[in-house]
Amino acid sequence: MILINLLPYRDAKRIQNQRLFLGGLLLFLIVVGIAYYGLYQIFANRVSEEQAKVAYLQSVSQELDAKIASVADLRKKRDALLAREKTITALQEQRDLTVRIFNSLAAITPNGVFLSSLQQTGNSISLSGYAQGNDQVAEFMRKIEQSTIFEKPTLDIISKAQLAGQNAEQFTLQMQIKQNKTSSEAKK
Repeated sequence: MILINLLPYRDAKRIQNQRLFLGGLLLFLIVVGIAYYGLYQIFANRVSEEQAKVAYLQSVSQELDAKIASVADLRKKRDALLAREKTITALQEQRDLTVRIFNSLAAITPNGVFLSSLQQTGNSISLSGYAQGNDQVAEFMRKIEQSTIFEKPTLDIISKAQLAGQNAEQFTLQMQIKQNKTSSEAKK
């Protein structure tokens, strides 16, 4: 019988299998490393793209904030101009008020009534005067109510007095100036 020692062959085969295994393992690790690096690059590119989008959106947001601030400034300026316009309109409407008051008083004052003083405080007017009788004062108050300029006449005082040696009625009354719709809107 021939004895053959197979141990060196088996050792060689085992070493060869280990080398194949290590080579395969190394190849596998290289492939996994390349795949990992590829995935890393893909996600890194996506992150950089998203960061670029965020940076772009932040710059656009800052531009919009600047525009919003300018719009707010423009609104403030517009409101200031509208307030000035309302003030000018109110003054324009009130410009000839004194003339209208005196013209209207001259038109509605009945015969036998004499006005001695007129005092205006805001929209309130206080009149003092003399009348030949109570009927003339009552007629004067009715004409004030029918007037297009005055409203709410209120008789404060009526008393007996002497005017140029004749008996007369001395009176004081309050009334309001009617507000136009445009002037009352201008005050708001």
